[in-house]
Amino acid sequence: MAQKVTAMDIRMAAALAGQVDNVAEFCRREQISRQTFYKFRQRFRDEGIGGLQDRSRRPLTSPGQTCAEVEDLVVRRRKQLIEQGRDHGAQSIVWSLQREGVPAVPSPSTVWQILTRRGMITPQPQKRPKSATKRFVFARPNECWQSDWTRWWLADGSAVAIAGSLDDHSRYLVGLRGADGDADGDLVWSVIMAGVDECGIPSMSLSDNGIVYTGRFHAHESAFEINLRALGVRTINSAPFHPQTCGKIERFWQTLKKWLSARDPAATVADLNDLLEQFRSFYNHHRPHRALRGATPAEAFEATAKARPAERPLPAPLFVSHHTVGETSGNVCAAPYRINVGLRWAGHECDVIRDGDHISIFSGNRLVRAFTADPTRYHQRAETNTRTYRTREPKPAP
Repeated sequence: MAQKVTAMDIRMAAALAGQVDNVAEFCRREQISRQTFYKFRQRFRDEGIGGLQDRSRRPLTSPGQTCAEVEDLVVRRRKQLIEQGRDHGAQSIVWSLQREGVPAVPSPSTVWQILTRRGMITPQPQKRPKSATKRFVFARPNECWQSDWTRWWLADGSAVAIAGSLDDHSRYLVGLRGADGDADGDLVWSVIMAGVDECGIPSMSLSDNGIVYTGRFHAHESAFEINLRALGVRTINSAPFHPQTCGKIERFWQTLKKWLSARDPAATVADLNDLLEQFRSFYNHHRPHRALRGATPAEAFEATAKARPAERPLPAPLFVSHHTVGETSGNVCAAPYRINVGLRWAGHECDVIRDGDHISIFSGNRLVRAFTADPTRYHQRAETNTRTYRTREPKPAP
């Protein structure tokens, strides 16, 4: 029970007991106990006026207090995480120590108290409590990928674009790449291709309303949407000016930029992509994720059966290959078929995705052909009513 704070004038009256005619009546009027009255009288007799001052309520011993060695370890780990550009909150410190096998790691609340005592916590009362946010997550890996791009800068100050796609269920970073200038269709599609090659085809794609992702506000279908539809992937978009819908990929950019800021800036786009690949490996396989209760995205991605496109279940295995269209034949040789796409695409470097009998062929971010192969024929002929040899499509820039 909390101790009652007694005013100094009451203490003086208790000390000078001769001025109180009726002790019981005085205690009832001042709402104190007689034990308190006699305590202050005794203190006054023993110590004089000094005995009436407030005294610390701290216990003489604190057997449960964290030892100084553990506190120093927590502080050092926080400084290390900050220098590496990693998450450095109390929970992140606990997971970092646990993954290194440190014995008797204190709880997150104890770590927070240690950091507070050492003056390493900046109060932020203006931040919204987590209880104010309603969290949603898809039930299986590949059920939905969130895609977005952001801006970054090289060492010389030139602007570059970084595009990424994140699995909604596991937070697995399926693709991450950078390119000069603003993001374009080729960049965002190359991220999807890398994700498909590694993780398979998602059931759904969620993005904002950027022109590289959707043309729904411009009366056309973007190449990104056309290509995903050919793969049987449903595309959806967030409401305008509501980034919370794509909150996972939006929050991810903060983690990436904090990590990049802790390193020397990349001199070229190639150097930047090397850094991004290092970060992708760290993020997927080594960084405990708070939303996953300390598991890594790779562990969560492999823990559950993966989703498939709802409209057309995909049989395994899935093959992704790269081929050149013949200059004189207009054919693409993708085992076990020879596929005619027409001389219109002669010389183009194409990506071929073969999912069972369904084949999709892309040149850069443009759909060349999507069809269901006849498994009884080696040569897959083009549509008989299409005459494409009269025009040639320009090849994508290298």
